Amino acid sequence: MGMTLYAKSEISKWMLYRGHSFLKSAILLKQSGGSHDVELYNVCQGTEVVLKGLLLLKVYDKYKPLLPKRKIFGHNLVKLANAAIFEYGVKELSTDETNELELLNIYYNNHFLRYAGAHDIFFPATSVEYGLTIRKLMACIKIASRNF
Repeated sequence: MGMTLYAKSEISKWMLYRGHSFLKSAILLKQSGGSHDVELYNVCQGTEVVLKGLLLLKVYDKYKPLLPKRKIFGHNLVKLANAAIFEYGVKELSTDETNELELLNIYYNNHFLRYAGAHDIFFPATSVEYGLTIRKLMACIKIASRNF
């Protein structure tokens, strides 16, 4: 027996809630002077989970089998954002938003934010920003929450 529409909706909502929690934890880390790398990691993790939640909310049966597949989406924030933009028919990201998301994606996909290494010396994440990304995601969450 397959899942009900209600169950699919609830799973999608929990994805959004968890992603939102990652984003809020990044804000708390920033306010408390925590590690910038961990702050960025939480933004990226939150971005990934929010975007996956939005895709599930829109077309659950299409995206549920695709999201875990590394070759289709994996942890690629840019691919997930493009899929969400397509599914919701919203305006594409600006050049600045795209550049910020692409830079976050590089650090996230290469695990530069999760583990310490030589990259901390040669490519420190200290100048990596996420303001545009987090503002856009928080707006998406707010709009999605109105529909619950």
